Amino acid sequence: MFDFENIVIGAGLIGSAAAKYLAESNPSTLLIGPEEPLDYAESEVFASHYDNSRVQRLVGDNDAWTRLNIESQQAWLKLEAQTGRKLFTNSGTLYVAPTKDDYLIDAANRAANFGISYQLVNSPQALLEIAPEYEFSPEFYGYLEPDQAGSINPREILRAQKEILTKNLGTHLAKVVSDVQRYKNGWQVTTLDGQQFSAINVLITAGSFSNFHSLLTKKLDIQVKTEVIVLAEVTESVALSLSHLPALLYEIYVDDFDGIYLVKPEKYPDGKWYLKMGLNQSIDQYCTSLTELREWFVGDQHLSYLPVLKRELFKLLPTVEFESLTTKPCVISRTSTGNPYIDKVDEGLYVATGCNGYSAMSSDAQGRVAAQLISAGVYPTGYLHEDFQVKYSIQT
Repeated sequence: MFDFENIVIGAGLIGSAAAKYLAESNPSTLLIGPEEPLDYAESEVFASHYDNSRVQRLVGDNDAWTRLNIESQQAWLKLEAQTGRKLFTNSGTLYVAPTKDDYLIDAANRAANFGISYQLVNSPQALLEIAPEYEFSPEFYGYLEPDQAGSINPREILRAQKEILTKNLGTHLAKVVSDVQRYKNGWQVTTLDGQQFSAINVLITAGSFSNFHSLLTKKLDIQVKTEVIVLAEVTESVALSLSHLPALLYEIYVDDFDGIYLVKPEKYPDGKWYLKMGLNQSIDQYCTSLTELREWFVGDQHLSYLPVLKRELFKLLPTVEFESLTTKPCVISRTSTGNPYIDKVDEGLYVATGCNGYSAMSSDAQGRVAAQLISAGVYPTGYLHEDFQVKYSIQT
């Protein structure tokens, strides 16, 4: 009666993980979503995982995020063993703020509750021993996760997840889905080029594009915010000299930007070494239509974001010599709960979306949560429906 038991729409980090887990118990699983576009101008949908480095930490903003982070970090090690791909770099993650904010107040207790090792870094002397290259305001409060934290490679993770999906006899189709409709006691999925597939269960993991096209009948309560990162090129020798550098989350708030994140230099597909840094800027925009979102990725507005990125990069790493600076457009989808939405929205229809800026490091576990919700009808041990309950836009 149906082409597949399960269809996952959106072949990003969460979708590929969910499809992998679904196919473990049921190979009648189809993952639909395009590959990384070679030419943005020729693409319809985009993602922010088109890079080689993201921050990986363990202690999140609450217990749910922390558990997702821990389980995903453990999954990276298993995936590395299964595929031989290098997915995770254990260089530590440093969280710094000018004041002792809510995260720092809670971090020590949460780390103790989950058995996570950490150390406080609240003086220039302590910083010198860890990362003398970093320079912060005279007074700062820091928290270092020295073990099982650092950075991950999203491109390699995607390849690894799809590789295991295929080994589990699941299928990946590199198409864009434009429509999801009720079909008998299941669902019919239509791609932009008119292909149709039916399934008993459909999972929407389309990231910031989840509210667009005709994937859902009710709009999710999500804000899609633009963000720009800078890839700062360094020579290989400089990159190797910075190999000890922990990933950084610097929660500073000023008039024109806030929230710096930075990952030490990694080698990219073009053979060059890039340090990656991003932050929120006051000129960030909110995209409320598919046209706006596509124009953001296809256009060159991101070039105007460079001055602040360059200024703050040079402040943070004043002794590092950079060869070139390149900006890239990204987006963040923010939910009204601050947690991802992983929920059943109709009989046989599910969502797993809403990154809040944290989902790359926790994507494997989010995919596993969604897969178990579909296959068993319950959340995995340690998670509650309240952790992931979907909220809808009041405009729907």
